[in-house]
Amino acid sequence: MRRGNPWLLGMLLSGTALSLVAGVAAAQTTAPSAVPPSTAAPANTTDANTLNDIIVTANRRAERIQDVPTAITAVSTDTLHEQNISTPQDLPGKIPSLMVTSNGTTRNAETVVIRGQGQSYLAPVGVVNYFAEVPLIQGAIISNQGGPGTFFDLESLQVLRGPQGTLFGKNTTGGALLLGPAKPTDKFEGYFQAQVGNYNDREYEGVINVPVDDKLAVRLSFRKVDRDGYTKDVGPQAFGYGYVLTPNGPSNGFAGKDYDDRHYDTVRLGVNWTPTERVESYLVAYYTQSHDNGTGLSISDANTGANLSNLAGNLFYRQPTDPLYGSNDPTIAQGILARQRALGPRETALNTNEFDDLKVWSLTDILKVDLTDTLLFRNIFGYQRMKQGYAWDLDGSILPLTAQNPTLVVAGTPGSFGQVGQGTNITNLSQLSVEPQIQGKFLADKLNTVVGLFYSDVQPEGLQALGSFNFGEPGMVLYSVKTQSKAVYAQSDLDLGAYVGALDGLKLTAGVRETWDSYDGRRYASSYFNIPEAQASKTAAATTWTVGLDYRLAANTIVYGKVTRGYKAGGFNMVGVQQDGLTYAPEHVTNYEVGTKTDFSVANIPVRLNATLYDMEDDGIQRNSADNAFNGFQNASGLDQGARIFNAGASTVRGVELELSVRPAKGLELSGSYAYMDAHYNNFHIDIPPDPLVTMKDTCSGPLAVPSPYLPGARAVSANLSCIPFPFAPRHQFNLNARYQYDLGRSLGSLVGTANFSWVDQQFASSISTPAGEPGATLAPYGLLNLSLEWQDLLNRPLDLRLFVTNATDKVYRISNSNLTDTAFGSSASIYGEPRMYGLSLRYRFGD
Repeated sequence: MRRGNPWLLGMLLSGTALSLVAGVAAAQTTAPSAVPPSTAAPANTTDANTLNDIIVTANRRAERIQDVPTAITAVSTDTLHEQNISTPQDLPGKIPSLMVTSNGTTRNAETVVIRGQGQSYLAPVGVVNYFAEVPLIQGAIISNQGGPGTFFDLESLQVLRGPQGTLFGKNTTGGALLLGPAKPTDKFEGYFQAQVGNYNDREYEGVINVPVDDKLAVRLSFRKVDRDGYTKDVGPQAFGYGYVLTPNGPSNGFAGKDYDDRHYDTVRLGVNWTPTERVESYLVAYYTQSHDNGTGLSISDANTGANLSNLAGNLFYRQPTDPLYGSNDPTIAQGILARQRALGPRETALNTNEFDDLKVWSLTDILKVDLTDTLLFRNIFGYQRMKQGYAWDLDGSILPLTAQNPTLVVAGTPGSFGQVGQGTNITNLSQLSVEPQIQGKFLADKLNTVVGLFYSDVQPEGLQALGSFNFGEPGMVLYSVKTQSKAVYAQSDLDLGAYVGALDGLKLTAGVRETWDSYDGRRYASSYFNIPEAQASKTAAATTWTVGLDYRLAANTIVYGKVTRGYKAGGFNMVGVQQDGLTYAPEHVTNYEVGTKTDFSVANIPVRLNATLYDMEDDGIQRNSADNAFNGFQNASGLDQGARIFNAGASTVRGVELELSVRPAKGLELSGSYAYMDAHYNNFHIDIPPDPLVTMKDTCSGPLAVPSPYLPGARAVSANLSCIPFPFAPRHQFNLNARYQYDLGRSLGSLVGTANFSWVDQQFASSISTPAGEPGATLAPYGLLNLSLEWQDLLNRPLDLRLFVTNATDKVYRISNSNLTDTAFGSSASIYGEPRMYGLSLRYRFGD
């Protein structure tokens, strides 16, 4: 019997009981009537007797969110504006079971994690971000999907939880984040907004919508953001040293530089053309460019044993005549750590001149043709380009320990990788995707069907390299990886009442997808990485599916249950050194889920309650670790060092998700959400290769001796890590919201006040260490309070004046850890969340 069956039985019984209670309440009280999509209530109606009808497209058609038998949260345009949600990093705590992490790299990485399903460093993502129904291009090294600027001028933001793939796009194991840009309309309208705030924040945003004629409409929008950073470099002098070592030699450091700043510009064009009543073409294109000073990492932990942190401190900050020169004495590294702790999280000193430069181009066309009254053809075409260069100091200190820098092709590099002196980028990729599909309605709309094809091709468009400055030695790894995915999918939902009248309201949903993935990679590295040229190709195929039942207990209450199989592709290890580890295999999940969605009234107060219970079984989990070997490849000599993705063990993630909305009085809406997650490994073992510095590894079976590579016949040892916490899977999350709109009178306008408090439980940031081995990986719980007050229709004019503050209590909290204390590097650095931000914005609206 499956390990999770008792839990699943409890899920089914609890979900059914909750739905029956809700159904009785709905039957005994006055419930809001179901509103068809064409007459859906506006985003923020002030009628005390109704709740907003939210329209979503999770099933590739417009439906009320309360009619969709899946776990989905939709965020309205007004909510995005009122809660200052402008990046994925603003979502944790506001969406059940969702977190966003940087994987310990840079703040701009923005890896979305849902129900514990995310991304290990260098691996594919578990949650795909879509813009205008096209999966966003992903960076080659860090998972910044699409870059900044995609969160403005939206019609909707929808978060789907659980595996996806039988209805659209790419396969995912955790879910999908759907960004729907505002389409051109048949009205002349628009707005211009200016915002000022602390940290010299200056932001400008504008939209103009022009109906050219009754068949063509155009929408042009832009956003410009400039804000100083909130982490300052104080230079090596604050640590008692006069210089730092950079790839270009000794330097006075970078005192006065601000990190964690924001500077980007984005422009978007939407064109909607309806040449006939049955044909529509929606084209949307955007360009984004971003340049900032990088992330203000700061060293937060260092061990006192033999490691590179101690060696680096003594080699570069002692004289050769000093008896401790080149030793493992921890004095210098511990002194740097102590000084950093005294300075606090908003000051640091680095030996890398950090920056992040990103450019993204995107073109999408969605063609719709009504073949008949019941058949619709759609084709979704997308082409994207991403180019990125950056430098970042991963150790977060003045130690020349581990950093990434721009690099040039050096002598000795195979000619197939470029010419000596040629420049490189961290990411230089293109992505082409095509998705034709047929949608049909049959049996008096009781049978809905979607059949589609999906094709994606990702290609390098120039030289890509990860330049390193590790232990004071410049190095690089050049890489070129091509990936291709092909799929065919189909999904139908049938109201069984079409055949048996007594079963009216009972729906069966079934879907299947067949995917074929291929990836071909090659890479070459010299110096620190010491990896000769290598190439590997691999193909994989998977059948994924979903099957479920939902039943309408009352006019506004449904209960559902489903089972879904998900899949995430494997890939090529760009910096792996072991011959048998150049590729890694796919990851598979099976998700069991029951839930209910209900609208009802208590004492004429409208209430909306959505609840989900799930059990997710994961097999072949993709995790990353350091990788090294002596003479790992033919023609290699010495110690080869790098990193690799591997498949390890199995896990179970179980949880409960609740969302509640209440409108107790005219103009007042209260809402909240809660998520409970129990995530653990069923079995998780990792091979630890011989290491010249790491002699002991803490495991679930106790301390494990790591063999020295200098011993004849030294081999990897197996470490049991089955007991370690699941990464970025907080046990508890909750979110509380209050919104009140007060009418000042026709000549004055109205006031809208909002308050949002979100809380996230303790998290673990490492995927391959115990809490004792990597103490900095445990991230403390935190709660954030955001407030805003907006004067709409100011003095009966088309003006909206808004005051806001985020992180109102100025909470200091960590969002990521580099997790290198438990490795040969011997130290870790942290990334902290944003401090208190406040400002004022003024929006002018114009048009019909």
